[in-house]
Amino acid sequence: MRPTTTSLLAFSLLIIGIVAVTLILTLLGRIKTTQHPKFFRWAHRIAGYVFIVLYLFICVIMFQKFTSNSVALSAKDAIHAYLGIVIFPMIIAKICIVRLFKKYYLRLPVYGMIIMIAVFMTVTLSAGYFMLSTARSQYIILSEKGRLVRINVNIGRKVVQQKCSTCHSLERVFAYVKTEADWRDYVSRMRAKDPAILNNLEALEAVGYLVKNLGLDDTKMDVQLGMKIILEKCHKCHTLERVFTFKKTQAEWAQTIELMRSFDPGLLNNSEARQVNYYLSNILAKQKPES
Repeated sequence: MRPTTTSLLAFSLLIIGIVAVTLILTLLGRIKTTQHPKFFRWAHRIAGYVFIVLYLFICVIMFQKFTSNSVALSAKDAIHAYLGIVIFPMIIAKICIVRLFKKYYLRLPVYGMIIMIAVFMTVTLSAGYFMLSTARSQYIILSEKGRLVRINVNIGRKVVQQKCSTCHSLERVFAYVKTEADWRDYVSRMRAKDPAILNNLEALEAVGYLVKNLGLDDTKMDVQLGMKIILEKCHKCHTLERVFTFKKTQAEWAQTIELMRSFDPGLLNNSEARQVNYYLSNILAKQKPES
């Protein structure tokens, strides 16, 4: 289930809880003057039933999410999970008072308010934080199975940081710039090694982040990007001094690039080669003598 959906369910739980507490406070606080007490009592009871069902439904979703996640929980997520679990025995205690210990009935609003505080802390810690971060996030549109999908880049960054680091250092990721197709292929190969590490949505979010921040656009040439590729790739075969001290014509640089690619076909893909050639042709190319 998408994080946006679970966040909306969490806020719905909070709203229903607030309604239930408000109804019982209205009934017990103004029991002599309140008209239609049966309405408030039944409305509170119905809201309570809906609250319990929705709470259990969210617990099942969160349990499936946590058990399917091979990465250790962050401190924020651990606190969120702990608060969510603590709510359960408090609900059981409240039900026992209603059914078995009616002499404590007048204390129920206190228990209800304690539960509401716990729910508020749980929801704001996770769903509230998610909604705030979503509102401030960057997005990228990717094509997936013939349809356009809007990807939250911030979520993609967290996926890359949390999941990719379980197999290797993040330097291996951030050291490259690739086209969208290359990043998709890269993520697919990582999933093939460990199919459980990323689900389909997480894989797409990771691709969105990588394309947004480390993506090559064949339609846009950038000297800074070309230099970045040179600094990352060319030192693998020789010193960078050999690149920056030579002066060659555009044609000679193009020949040099193809020669390096013939030595190591995996060194540069076509897009990277074009970016490097653009940098060398504009920054380090030997100027033609004036006639």
